[in-house]
Amino acid sequence: MRHYSLEKWVDFARNVIGEDERIEMQSHLQAGCVDCSKELSMWQRFHQVAGRESVFSPPAGAVRTVKAAFANRSVGRARQANSQVASLLFDSFRSPLLAGVRSSESSSQQLLYGAGDYRIDVRIEPQIDSEKVVLIGQVLNSADPDERMSELPVNLLKGSKLLAESITTEFGEFQIECQLEGSLRLVVLLRGPLKVSLPLIEPVFKAGEATSRITESNLVRWSSRIKKKGTRTKD
Repeated sequence: MRHYSLEKWVDFARNVIGEDERIEMQSHLQAGCVDCSKELSMWQRFHQVAGRESVFSPPAGAVRTVKAAFANRSVGRARQANSQVASLLFDSFRSPLLAGVRSSESSSQQLLYGAGDYRIDVRIEPQIDSEKVVLIGQVLNSADPDERMSELPVNLLKGSKLLAESITTEFGEFQIECQLEGSLRLVVLLRGPLKVSLPLIEPVFKAGEATSRITESNLVRWSSRIKKKGTRTKD
């Protein structure tokens, strides 16, 4: 009994074989060839699995996680990229209030940085009942608003230590949750490549504005620093 090759059974399972040859191979199977039946069965199962894989789409959250994991490697490979420290163009906590307004009700801080034509907007949003804040930002090109700012690595560093990482969306937006402390900086790897460093500004409160701008947990720490600063040892 003549057997057919592996390649023929692959084509048979994919239904891409000529009609005459398909009839002959079907007759061969009906004649009771066990080896060829097993060969065909394996490739039919393989074809079914491959068909299901072609329509499978991974969850969006899993895709973002994988991209963020490789973003830091991209920054490491781009050590020879041009580095630039962004200039602070605006700080909402240092801007003058409108006439007749005693204090601001917002506890978030808005920062705007500039590096050439690029603008990086960062909002520091305190979390209720938590020591952490959320850094919500957006990267755009002021000279070319249509430039896509997607899939840009964004890293939060303290010194050379990586604390957190993110990657921009199709609109150039990113979000990082962290504990706000001194000497933090955001590093955004723009195209070119251009690596832009943003020294984060810690919120600075005036005595009369503390209760309206900081959360209860921050108020306790702020008040304790005032007391310690004003405490002196008597001779």
